[in-house]
Amino acid sequence: MTDLPFRHSCRGLLVSDGRILLAQHLIRGESSVWVGPGGGVEAGESLTDALTRELHEETGLQITEEHAPQLVWVQTAEFSEMRVHGYAGVINHYFLIDVEPFAPASGVGVGAAGHPKNEGILDQRWWTISEIEAAHSAGVLFSPRDLPRRLRTLFCDGPPSSAIPIGL
Repeated sequence: MTDLPFRHSCRGLLVSDGRILLAQHLIRGESSVWVGPGGGVEAGESLTDALTRELHEETGLQITEEHAPQLVWVQTAEFSEMRVHGYAGVINHYFLIDVEPFAPASGVGVGAAGHPKNEGILDQRWWTISEIEAAHSAGVLFSPRDLPRRLRTLFCDGPPSSAIPIGL
């Protein structure tokens, strides 16, 4: 057990026409993971404020009240590599958001804090669940690790009445 805190983060599950937008993050060397766009909650920010800021920085999307983000999962994961930054791991808050189709492009300049190129983001693309399942079967890494199953459940059953705690 560690005395270090967990870093809080917000992630968007942006859904449009049966597809979901995922960002490919560099994690170690040449390894990467596909995850919903988003990032850390800054001091004094609410979860929805952080979500709004992060999605604008990474995808250019301007979240409004009409988008009505729904908190669906809360993922707690310990990462030893985060200890050098003063954290035991991360608590990701995943929000489901229906959006109109759009081409993701950062809402901030290349040199600005939060720009995808400065955050280790290699790519962003829209995926169908079938594409995610096929990539997962071929060894592509997603977060959460069981993303295909979780998305299938979410799309079939709809959002849960309260956020579901999940692991890595």
